Amino acid sequence: MGESLSLTKQQIQIMSQKKKKLAQKLREPKNQVESLKKTNTFEFGVFNLAIPEQVQEPQDLSKVRTDFIPFGADNLFPQYLAELKRQSSTHRSVLAQKTIFTSGAKFVTNNEDLKEFIRNVNADGESLRDVYKKLSDDYYSFGNAYLEGVIYDGGVNLYHLDATTVRMAKNKNGVLIHPDWKNYRTQRDKMSHIPIYPEVNGNRFVVHFKDYEPTFTFYGLPDYIAALEHIAVDYEIGKWNHTKFKNGFQPSAIVEISGDMGEDEAKELVAEAQKKFVGDGNNGKIMFIVKNGDTSPANVSIIKDDQDGSWLDLQKVTDQNIVTAHRWQPSLSGLVSSGKMNNTGSEIRIAYDLAMTTVIKDTSDLLLNGIRNILNKEMGFLPEELVIHYEPPISFSTFIDPTKILTINEQRRLLDEDLPDLEDGDMFISDREIIVTQNENTGEEKSVTIEQS
Repeated sequence: MGESLSLTKQQIQIMSQKKKKLAQKLREPKNQVESLKKTNTFEFGVFNLAIPEQVQEPQDLSKVRTDFIPFGADNLFPQYLAELKRQSSTHRSVLAQKTIFTSGAKFVTNNEDLKEFIRNVNADGESLRDVYKKLSDDYYSFGNAYLEGVIYDGGVNLYHLDATTVRMAKNKNGVLIHPDWKNYRTQRDKMSHIPIYPEVNGNRFVVHFKDYEPTFTFYGLPDYIAALEHIAVDYEIGKWNHTKFKNGFQPSAIVEISGDMGEDEAKELVAEAQKKFVGDGNNGKIMFIVKNGDTSPANVSIIKDDQDGSWLDLQKVTDQNIVTAHRWQPSLSGLVSSGKMNNTGSEIRIAYDLAMTTVIKDTSDLLLNGIRNILNKEMGFLPEELVIHYEPPISFSTFIDPTKILTINEQRRLLDEDLPDLEDGDMFISDREIIVTQNENTGEEKSVTIEQS
């Protein structure tokens, strides 16, 4: 049964005072957000999605007092993007889809030595696809990806470097790596330097993948850089819904009953009203207020909760802006337009072709050509010997008539592996013709199979 409250005038006054205090507290500025905007720092303890005011590179290197080029005003912009990725469901979904499509189904080659290398490219036992997938993920998430190579006698090991741990050296001859850039000043012993390929130092080198961005010389920027605010809003919408669900006593009406009655009588009256007007569960609760000594007629106030509609509209606009900034297709992220999805999945196929042409192929060529170049120079493999095999998200099997490409016995095995093969089943249905004859006297039917030559 729905819950109810029976209150005296004194209790109502106390509740009103508490409500005013709460409203005053909610109007106070959030110190953390205000501080974050002023200082442009990033706090890891309690995640805050305040957008960095400026994302730029220093143009005058003589004013840079460190051995590396800071990425962001506080040098923690990649860490901010990493946290952002963990907060927005739409943003994370698009990044995951882009990474999966770019990685393809597998690497293929006719070179047996290259096949063996593809299966195991480093001392950690990772395959080339494992490393390539991490590079794709970093490239889409941060606009930068880093591949480390370790040369040994007769070959090279390939490793992925976490983009949040890498900063470009000020002298442009390599990269600096540190596991915790927030506290690097007190942990300088953990910093290491690796040269940019083709330079090699101690058998180690790094290849930096990035795209062109005006005014940026050292770092690249991700596609979605213009949608940082929309991604933050996506997170806030989810947090608001969760908070409302947990703390959401939302009465559908307030009934004020006037009269002169004791507490027991008031409770009995409310209980009777509940039986008649309130259903099970928490939705649509009614708050009853009994006013003793008041002779005015009963008053019923209907509470309209129409906030959900505006929040749904905001969610749609936010999702659209995030997907647009990614140069992505909505249907590939599960945002299929109402009435457009058909039984052949044509919308997804068209979207996949567009994504492959406008996004995936460029990124794939950038990463794959870098790897091909290393394998060619260090191991002698030809660039054209390494190819990625792609598979669309929806198979084209629905367009294929199995009777035209499978024999009779193959079709029977698709239905049930235990079905016995027919004596003449190793042919296509189109290759034979069955003629049925009937005896006019006995009515007996006989079928004759004629194989087409």
